Amino acid sequence: MADVHEPLVRRKRKKVLVNYYHDNHVIQDMLVPLYKVGDALEFVHREMEVYPLWLCPHRLYKLPVKTMVYPEPGFEHQHRQGDTSYAQMFTDVGVYYAPGAVLRGEEFNGAEAVHRLEQWLIENHSYQPQYAVSELNEKDFWRMFDASHYEHCRQKYGAVGTFMSVYYKSKKGRKTEKEVQEAEAAILEPAYADEEA
Repeated sequence: MADVHEPLVRRKRKKVLVNYYHDNHVIQDMLVPLYKVGDALEFVHREMEVYPLWLCPHRLYKLPVKTMVYPEPGFEHQHRQGDTSYAQMFTDVGVYYAPGAVLRGEEFNGAEAVHRLEQWLIENHSYQPQYAVSELNEKDFWRMFDASHYEHCRQKYGAVGTFMSVYYKSKKGRKTEKEVQEAEAAILEPAYADEEA
């Protein structure tokens, strides 16, 4: 017969393990315009010292409808390496390992490092895939990802108040359904609108 405390012990172990990896490992991907890859590599070296890195080309196409992840406005006029008139070349920079500070036995704040990375991505028209650990608050999430078409579809098909927004689905941690509904009810227009003013 199993110990009644076994599920509690397993849950505690899982939390300890998750916290260990969050504090002692970096598991991040960045989708960066090709011409900014050098800057991204310097940022990762300066802030995290993680090696080796994964580099994988990725093309973002200019579409008739603006999606949540999209090329830089006017990229087609810059004639940068890898770009065409219909697509901008990006690179997936994968960062997966223990940071140099951890390997040297020094203090490393994983949450703060990820937050700095996310701010760098926003400032450089780059993206963080949402399967990685994220420290983005809602305002910064919508600065990184365009919500115009997404919000239009949510309104049109009655998803607001019925289904969580993609921000809450990808957010680290848990929110109750009530918290989600209250947050969504407070949104009268797309969250990024205040950035355009």
